[in-house]
Amino acid sequence: MAPWSNAAGMVPSDRDLMARLTAGDRDALDPLMERHHRRLYRIALGYLRDPDLALDVVQETFVKAFQNASRWDTRAEVAPWLARIAVNQSIDQYRKVRRRRTAEEPLAEGDHSSTLTVEDASPDALVRGREIGERIRIALDVLPERQRAVFVLRHCEEMTLEEIAESLQMNLGTVKSALHRAVRRLRETLEGVRA
Repeated sequence: MAPWSNAAGMVPSDRDLMARLTAGDRDALDPLMERHHRRLYRIALGYLRDPDLALDVVQETFVKAFQNASRWDTRAEVAPWLARIAVNQSIDQYRKVRRRRTAEEPLAEGDHSSTLTVEDASPDALVRGREIGERIRIALDVLPERQRAVFVLRHCEEMTLEEIAESLQMNLGTVKSALHRAVRRLRETLEGVRA
């Protein structure tokens, strides 16, 4: 019998688990977490590009899901609802970090050779790779939040436009427009950048 199966040996659906969660059954949260934590982590990591912050976002997403289970629309799919919470949490976390960050911190003193080396790469290639990575980070940072969310969900999480629209509660035309604008801005910002 599966660890999350019911007495009849059936694995409950996400909707069944949400109904149990809404009724106050905390045990329903574990299988939801098991099913969705990896995808939510990828969403948060794509948005924040920081593994520790992404883990915080996933944890907070499930806390919010538990606290707000009664607000879940029983006609809606659970995965997009959780994704929307994760995107909103990522946006909040990004804002907090951005407010705290007044200047980039330099690397601490010491030997960085093990962290900065890549086999078979020339010093010029390493420097160029870091410059490109930094330009991409800056380009993503300047995107408006919704454009950034749409871009990350489409290109990092590989969600369909319809899934993005449902997750972010936007109409499909708005999603397409936001994605087009995000891609155009990134192209303009990264023009002339080649590896």
